Amino acid sequence: MSAKIHKSVLPWLSCAWLLASVSVSAQDEPQSSPEPEPQSPLLYIDLPVPIDPQSDQLPQPPTYLDPTEDPAFQRRMEAIDDYNTNIANIEFQGGAWDSDLVEQLRTLGNLQQQQGDHVSAVEIFERAMHVNRVNAGLHNLEQVPLIEEMIESYLAMGDWENADLYYNYFYYVQQRAYGPSDPRIIPVLDELAKWHLQAFNIGFGENLGLRLSYAQILFSAAARMVNVHFGRSDERFVELQRSIANSAYLVKTNGTLMTALDTPEVRSSQSLLLAQLNERDQPRIRGFVTGERALLEIVSFFKNQPGSEVQYAEALAQVGDWYLIDERRSAAGEYYTQAWEILDALEDGAEQQQRLFGRVIPIPTFAGPSEELIATMSAGAGSNQAGALRHDYADLVFDVTENGLVRNIRVISEETEENSSQFNRIRRLVRSSYFRPLLVDGERVSSEDNRFRYTYWY
Repeated sequence: MSAKIHKSVLPWLSCAWLLASVSVSAQDEPQSSPEPEPQSPLLYIDLPVPIDPQSDQLPQPPTYLDPTEDPAFQRRMEAIDDYNTNIANIEFQGGAWDSDLVEQLRTLGNLQQQQGDHVSAVEIFERAMHVNRVNAGLHNLEQVPLIEEMIESYLAMGDWENADLYYNYFYYVQQRAYGPSDPRIIPVLDELAKWHLQAFNIGFGENLGLRLSYAQILFSAAARMVNVHFGRSDERFVELQRSIANSAYLVKTNGTLMTALDTPEVRSSQSLLLAQLNERDQPRIRGFVTGERALLEIVSFFKNQPGSEVQYAEALAQVGDWYLIDERRSAAGEYYTQAWEILDALEDGAEQQQRLFGRVIPIPTFAGPSEELIATMSAGAGSNQAGALRHDYADLVFDVTENGLVRNIRVISEETEENSSQFNRIRRLVRSSYFRPLLVDGERVSSEDNRFRYTYWY
């Protein structure tokens, strides 16, 4: 089976390539995976980390351990040889489609991943999936872990196209098995929605507005199902509301992209997804209103949780952040004051006030990449895989007004011909961003010389 997949306007239908490719017979031979295509000139900027001028400890960009420097590298090489021998023995005794091969191949692929050899890992996982389908059927759920492994390797190689298509197949297999109402589909919707946000953030796809639309629909469906099956007291409901707010923030700040969604083709794609999710009414993809509603749901959750005063105050502060971004400064101040007063009544209130309001904080605080994607990009950045990203950082100093606006930006890292284009983009990003302002005695004040480190991938 080839790793190259034909594109489709409707990602839910793009899995047809897999249905066609798995019509195999015992005479078919697994094919090797082609080399990934050269990476496109992407630039991804992580949330900034504050630099403490009083400390010698500067925040460091993600590090990557070269697998060859790992003490276990040689042991894994020996294990790889052993598994190759085991696989050859199974093939000799039971043939190329013996079901016992699947677990052996999966373990071999995991070892290749740990060695940083993702091209070989993809080839091994593809073969394992092929054997699995021959023995267990085209749509069996046993292949899901293998799909996840494939995604991990494609992300590490920076092969967004195949990562995208395997994410869609990850959804397709489980949606077909569970249907729209089974609670087991909730984490699947969450994972696919997160991928659409990450794909948007790295600029992958022909219609980035559609990515945000899909993410908001999927997060909303997952939150509705958590509410139906487990109630609003389930912690997943809160996390999904944060994710909804994150997608709403991106919708709000990318209005031009969202105008491109009003076409028959896009509406048909959205309707198909909504039908699969058993959503009767097509929701409007909104920014401010959707984010406000989600953040107020979080406030309501923690308000009714005994012993959650700190989380309650933080939720109130996030609503204040939301209003500040929308330039509703009076409403923002009211929510900041509520949060300050709640913390003021706690035994460690001063410490909590310092944490939430003692320095400027990039907002919204819930926006940003998943830890899994950052780890994957960092590992890929240190590898020699074709298409893998590189990363670096830029240190900036700037002022923040009492209304969260950035002023007087200066780059204090060395700027070179090689990094000048990245630095220019970071400057533009910082100039248009918002920060939660410093609070003194519960009142917003301006602050000067705030230092932050921005890590970026390119």
